[in-house]
Amino acid sequence: MPFNDHYVIIGNGPAGNHAAATLREKDKDAKITIISDECVPFYYKPKLTEFISGTLKKEKLMVNTLESYEEKDIRIRLGQTVEKIDPDTKSIFLKHMEKMDYTKLIIASGGRQRVLPSMTSFEEHLKFVTSYSDVMEYKEQIKKAKDFFIIGGDLVGFRFLRMLRTIGKNVSIMIYPNAFWPYNLTDEMLDKITKRLSKYTPDVIVKDDISSIESHKNGTYQVATSKGLEKKVDMVFSFNGLMPNIDFAKGTGIDIDHGILVDEYLKSNIDSIYACGSCAQIYNPTIKNYTVSIGWPNAVTQGKVAALNVLGDQKIIKSVGRKYFDMEGAMIKTTWWEDIDDES
Repeated sequence: MPFNDHYVIIGNGPAGNHAAATLREKDKDAKITIISDECVPFYYKPKLTEFISGTLKKEKLMVNTLESYEEKDIRIRLGQTVEKIDPDTKSIFLKHMEKMDYTKLIIASGGRQRVLPSMTSFEEHLKFVTSYSDVMEYKEQIKKAKDFFIIGGDLVGFRFLRMLRTIGKNVSIMIYPNAFWPYNLTDEMLDKITKRLSKYTPDVIVKDDISSIESHKNGTYQVATSKGLEKKVDMVFSFNGLMPNIDFAKGTGIDIDHGILVDEYLKSNIDSIYACGSCAQIYNPTIKNYTVSIGWPNAVTQGKVAALNVLGDQKIIKSVGRKYFDMEGAMIKTTWWEDIDDES
């Protein structure tokens, strides 16, 4: 490919970083740029709870250092928000309308916190653990707080609950069956999860709703439910899964549903634009439908395949070995491929 090719990757997670590494391995001369709205390089997001508790140091949280990008001649722009894409001119615009041209674009922007419609009026009181920045904002406050209320119940939320109990905090959790987008919990799965979580905290609340969250001058919160439960807590956290972080792609002509719609080659409807990871909805020709794969291994595989296809290959994305998450006793599918039920 021409020397002046510029591959731009939006997103600094496992999909984006493995796409960049694959591009550099196969194309020694092209310019490669990763754009991230985070302030730190690639890190192990699933280990954020260990970082909060202090059992994991910052250097062990990081996957890549800034020096490692320099060694591979990969430019990384940290703390940069993509405002919009212009496919006609093959340009993206960052905050303050800085323009960057690309030859091929890979969208691997991951997800942002999902706030349930019923929670929007309480959003100012909710805290999240979706990024390193979130953790740095709340880490010291978490250490000082004693009583917590968790709303939702995705994988990160359950991990957060266990971490809080390990460091001696009091925790109440209200589980929403539809917290784990793009999957919903059945009654049987909910029962399994409730029984398992009861080992960590006696305050597991199901089939109820938040009716109000009020803040007090001393920094505490009063949480009330529709069934009359009231809890006075120091912090309220929401864990209701993630939604694809793709606002910058809206109105560009790129086909979007929940995420960026791509074919089995991870290519969007617009030439030169690909998407991978949890921001992408991938078409499966066997079931003739689009959906999202979750989890680190899926993101890694998709990042590599997207890069190879950007370079002109025609690799079809396939499922990775791990097809289930054990979510407190309930088995959650991580992918949608037709052989999903073959795994015991």
